Amino acid sequence: MRLLDSSLYNADLKKAVSSIDLSSLDGKSFFITGGLGLIASTVVDVLLTYEKTGIIYIGARNKEQFEKRYGNLERVRFVSYDALKPLKLEIVPDYIIHGAGLASPELYTSMPVETILSNVDGIHELLHFAKNNAVERVLYISSSEVYGKKYTEEPFVEDKYGEVNIDNIRSSYAVAKRASEMMCKAYASEYEVDAVIVRPGHIFGPSAKKDDKRISSDFAFKAAMGQKLEMKSAGLQKRSYCYSIDCAVQILIVLLKGKSGQAYNIGHDEITTIREMAEICARAGNVELTMTHPTEAELKAFNPMNNSALDNTRVKNLGYSDVFSTKNGIMHTVDILKEINS
Repeated sequence: MRLLDSSLYNADLKKAVSSIDLSSLDGKSFFITGGLGLIASTVVDVLLTYEKTGIIYIGARNKEQFEKRYGNLERVRFVSYDALKPLKLEIVPDYIIHGAGLASPELYTSMPVETILSNVDGIHELLHFAKNNAVERVLYISSSEVYGKKYTEEPFVEDKYGEVNIDNIRSSYAVAKRASEMMCKAYASEYEVDAVIVRPGHIFGPSAKKDDKRISSDFAFKAAMGQKLEMKSAGLQKRSYCYSIDCAVQILIVLLKGKSGQAYNIGHDEITTIREMAEICARAGNVELTMTHPTEAELKAFNPMNNSALDNTRVKNLGYSDVFSTKNGIMHTVDILKEINS
């Protein structure tokens, strides 16, 4: 069963769509890069559930994966796209959403060059295209990792930053995201390209790929398959975990109402530790949660941010409110994965 055939997933999508006015997008077309990934594919799913937009062009490298995810759907088209190659786009969409890029932490250390270029070159090509064509708005999906490491307990607000250690190759991701955000601001300032930025926290959901090594995705899949979960630390780090459908709703609100050149945190009101997330996954799958020591490679891939909690007041001021709690989102994710893999 594919994800969009899940009754549980469709119920969550319909609930989300009912919470937001998307009428301004009626008949509008989209080019969404990374449209098979965790976050961007959920944006596609919300737009498909709304039913009134124009064509959604998904920029991706793997047509076979596209066919498995979206094959035979009339409003979706495949566009061959690689953020590491020059842009060749034969359509002019109303909106561009850039979500492509390496998204697994172990790749930030094993492929730091590609991590940087897929972000910086990718968004530069799209902004240049928007400048020269009748694109209404570009939205860049950044990351809460731009904030770096902080030493206080308060959640991050959009104009306060911590420390990013540029001597640590793991920082290739954070530095790339910071540079890409500045590229958006530069095009907005110099060329009046309408561009907005979102900074998702730690997003989870059933749209993640099975090989996604982010701990929330890994634990959700294992819990759904009845496998025990292994913690590699005490799990006391604070995160703004957010269900992918809530994340997609926030992204679309920013697309519609956000101020050009401005960044918006994407997350839940609730602050959750990694251990609390793991415990909810374990309960949802009725599996054991254990502790074990990390390998050296796993240690290198660890997010250095002990506290990456986000303040999402700015997006709430645009009219957003949580549709799902963090606990319900995690429980739903595991239940949906059980359904589509049964």
